[in-house]
Amino acid sequence: MEREVDTDVTRADEPPELYAIEGAVPGELLEEYVEWLGRNPWHPGRHIAMTCERKSLSIPEAAAQIGVGCADLTAVIEEPAPVTPDLALRMEAAGWSHAEGWMRSQVDYDLAQARQKCRERIGSVPAPATRMKDTATAAR
Repeated sequence: MEREVDTDVTRADEPPELYAIEGAVPGELLEEYVEWLGRNPWHPGRHIAMTCERKSLSIPEAAAQIGVGCADLTAVIEEPAPVTPDLALRMEAAGWSHAEGWMRSQVDYDLAQARQKCRERIGSVPAPATRMKDTATAAR
C-alpha cells in the first residue's frame, strides 16, 4: 500500500526526464539530474526498499537478515523513521553497503527537508550548489 506524500511545487518526487529535453547533450542531462538529486534526495528508506527488491527479499526476510524487527524496518522503509547509526551498522554487517553511506544518505535527506522548511519560513536559504560555489569563490 502506497503512502500518500505531501506534494510540494518546489520539490518534485521524481527526477527530471533524462531524454525529454530537446537538443540537450547527454553530459548536460546528467548534470541536471545530479543537481536535481542534490536538491531532492530520497529518504534512505526508499534505497532500503530498492535493496530488498534487488536482493529478492521480503521485509520480514530482510529484517531477519540485518537483525531488526520487521516493524522497525517497515517504519524506515515507509519513511517516518530515520536510518539510525545502529541500523546502518547492521546493514553494513549484512553486506548492504557501508554504514557511512547509509548515514550520509540520511543526513542529506534531513538537510534537504530542513532547507525546504527554512525556505518556507523565511524565504531564503541558498541551494547546496549555490552555497558551495559562493564558498569556493570567497576562499580565493
